[in-house]
Amino acid sequence: MSNKNNSAPTAQFGFNVLKKEVAAHPGENVLVSPISLSVALAMTANGARGQTLAGMLSSLGLSDGGDKNAANNQAYANLLAELKGSKLGVKLAIANALWAKEGFEFEPDFLTTNWKYFKSAVNVSDFAAPETLEEINKWCSDNTNGKIDKILDEIDPLAVMFLLNAVYFKGEWTNKFDKDQTSDQPFAAAGGSKSHPLMYRNADMRYTVDREAGFQMVALPFGQAKRISLYVILPEEGKTVNDVLSKLDGAKFLSACGRLRESEGHLWLPRFELDYDASLNETLKSLGMSDAFDSGAADFTGMSNADKSLHIGEVKHKTFAKFDEEGGEAAAVTAVTMVLECLSMSWTMRVDKPFVAVLADETTGAVLFNGVVVNP
Repeated sequence: MSNKNNSAPTAQFGFNVLKKEVAAHPGENVLVSPISLSVALAMTANGARGQTLAGMLSSLGLSDGGDKNAANNQAYANLLAELKGSKLGVKLAIANALWAKEGFEFEPDFLTTNWKYFKSAVNVSDFAAPETLEEINKWCSDNTNGKIDKILDEIDPLAVMFLLNAVYFKGEWTNKFDKDQTSDQPFAAAGGSKSHPLMYRNADMRYTVDREAGFQMVALPFGQAKRISLYVILPEEGKTVNDVLSKLDGAKFLSACGRLRESEGHLWLPRFELDYDASLNETLKSLGMSDAFDSGAADFTGMSNADKSLHIGEVKHKTFAKFDEEGGEAAAVTAVTMVLECLSMSWTMRVDKPFVAVLADETTGAVLFNGVVVNP
């Protein structure tokens, strides 16, 4: 697996966010969608200028191409185009939209740029009207097959724009698990050992070990195309998820993917279903985007010159994932609120303790979802 030179990266940013969220929520399941976050923030960055733009691009792992940002926009357009169509062998839908407050003046270049590269339609609405909140949440539900029914509980009176991204994935395993082989087994959950259904497979699978980082990894592909896989990363004996995450980043993940080799193995994997809901302001500030959240420092004059206090009020992120014997389903919505002021031998991998899971595209290296399962 490699990240194409002409498409936007997501792996490094995704693992940076995951580590911060795991540290902030010890003992809890965590699930983020790096591609959803990355796309929503990239759209927002088209309105940023100066140090605000530089900080956002650096955090996203993008090069600073000046205020016009054309090369990065094209890289995202390439990535989104690459992740569309029947060639994936799964259902993967990625949608973008902007909701703009009626009567607030936005720069036309900002709106046309996001339409050109991200196909983000602009909805001009009365933010005081109850139906605007209903429309935004309905858009989220419609674009995630109902898995995320709403992203906002209310509209901030100071809000002037919402930049939205939604991702929906559904696929069947290339080789399904036999339900008759599933059995209740002990799982060392964060709160103590419990009995949980572990699926079982004895077959040739793509597998590797990273002794330095202390983990085993297996790739479980979806559909006949086998482009998108779930990568299950299990800490070795005596190691924890935090031990692995301390040494795992985007480059190491992509490197491990490149070392995967087909070999016979015995795999036990829990069925798991996760829901995650977080405000990512503090995480993103700590990754270098602090100016974008500071009304005094933020420069979003590329988005609007109407009020110099324009800044990011909140980055809200909701995710869902479910994996069982048949395959998997996952969804994410990100809302950015703009406000004023190789092994040949047989192996065994029993995933009976907290583990890392990554859903990624083989061709582009795009990380669609990654998370830590401490209690399936």
